[in-house]
Amino acid sequence: MARNTLLVRAGALGDVLLLRRAVAALRRDGGRVLLIAPASAGAAIVGPGPSEVDELVAWDTAEVARLFVAEAGLAGRLRERLVTIDLALVYSRSDVLARNLGRVVPRVVSHDPVPAGGLHASRWLARPLDALGLGTEIDPEPMRATAAEAAEARRVLSALPETFLAVHPGSGSPAKSWPPERFAALLDVLAPPGAWLLVEGPADAAPAAALAQRPGAVVARALPPRMLGAVLSHAALFVGNDSGVSHLAAAWGAPTLVLFGPTDPAVWAPVGPHVSVLRAPEGRMDALAVEAVVAAARATLSGRAHPSG
Repeated sequence: MARNTLLVRAGALGDVLLLRRAVAALRRDGGRVLLIAPASAGAAIVGPGPSEVDELVAWDTAEVARLFVAEAGLAGRLRERLVTIDLALVYSRSDVLARNLGRVVPRVVSHDPVPAGGLHASRWLARPLDALGLGTEIDPEPMRATAAEAAEARRVLSALPETFLAVHPGSGSPAKSWPPERFAALLDVLAPPGAWLLVEGPADAAPAAALAQRPGAVVARALPPRMLGAVLSHAALFVGNDSGVSHLAAAWGAPTLVLFGPTDPAVWAPVGPHVSVLRAPEGRMDALAVEAVVAAARATLSGRAHPSG
């Protein structure tokens, strides 16, 4: 019998997108999937596709905060939503959270959000569903735009050629970022004459500044994640650091090359049908040569990359 499931996951964009394997297994089971997650990251995974959730409850609300208060009662709209839930899968170490959910939800399963044993995060997050008899070996399908999202994406795509290169030079940490001048050198080799896409997030002004002045740059600045994903789904190639944007490009099916430094791609590589990764020597991004990235990019373009996760 189909079950309605609640997933509870704090984290940034990449953390939430790594839930798609678990979501896809639940959707194949036939029930609805509700997600409690931070608003911006969580909204990225609410959509019509088979690896997307039906509804989001924003993490940063008073109703969700009560779930972390011992013996707190649940009322209002959140309780109305939870009484329809058969299973809660909670990616948290909080016993209080699990107990409070257990007062409303018949079955609550807690699972440490940090992968163990070198297992890829996508498979680690889906592991509790294997114990419930739900197969998680099938890779999640790329995400899908609604008609409204596709229309919004066309506003950006209208400034780009049918085949375009997209790059994102930022990340959540300088240690995870390839130097901007090397992205510039990469563009010298790979960017065809005409327009190309530069993705700039809220914290990417510095690494994006010089690249934005290059000929042909079309800047996608602080776009909502789903609109950006719909744009990136049309890219011939996306190149970026280990960041949420790289996870987004992969999840929307773009041929994606991700540059890794101190983090382990065996655990944290984005999940998608056309993903390749390149790790910097000794985990140092400044040790990653332009020639190596060019070669990896060309291999990704030629289809020699393999699905990850």
